[in-house]
Amino acid sequence: MATTAPVPLDLEHVEDAAGVLLRSFAADPGLCFVLPDATDRDRLGPSLARVVVRYAVRCGAPLVTPDAVRGVALWFPPDAPAPTDGDLAETGLAAVPAQVGPEAWRRFKRLLDHLDALHSRHAPEPHWYLAMLGVDPAWQRQGIAEALMRPVFAAADRTGVACYLEAPTEGNARYYARRGFRVMAETDVPDSDVHVWLMRREPERHGCS
Repeated sequence: MATTAPVPLDLEHVEDAAGVLLRSFAADPGLCFVLPDATDRDRLGPSLARVVVRYAVRCGAPLVTPDAVRGVALWFPPDAPAPTDGDLAETGLAAVPAQVGPEAWRRFKRLLDHLDALHSRHAPEPHWYLAMLGVDPAWQRQGIAEALMRPVFAAADRTGVACYLEAPTEGNARYYARRGFRVMAETDVPDSDVHVWLMRREPERHGCS
């Protein structure tokens, strides 16, 4: 069981964190929808993962396992700022449409816009957002994922704010349900086979009121 406290992810470990996410999300339904061709996923996946991780480092509060990157949680805090043009340029997000091509970009925008609208509906107030959590397949089922959530849960409980995520599979939804999340809704992304569980964890209140 992994019990060592996670540490903030920095730019020095972007490559390692991107590799962990690639391996843990290799069969992710959303990724397969955006890039249905396996050759495209192999070609574009590494650079896209680096972009996502760099964005989280710049605008969020991502956590990783200490010493060696075996698990990654891309958390965004309640006060996370909206991305600026500078953020998009510096992280590489601004170049993604040209990189993936118009068809893949349209699919990505359809997925993102649909989930963003539901995100705003089910968590309209300031909250912690778990955009991605991945553990290297060789290190799964050792408590790493739970360790990457624990400090944020403690902060959320202390400040009285919720946590929100989108689970891409039923197995993921069951896992998060055992960690205090509740399914707010399920949704099918239009014109796709992607089914997503929208989940929210309310803050726990300890002690006397």
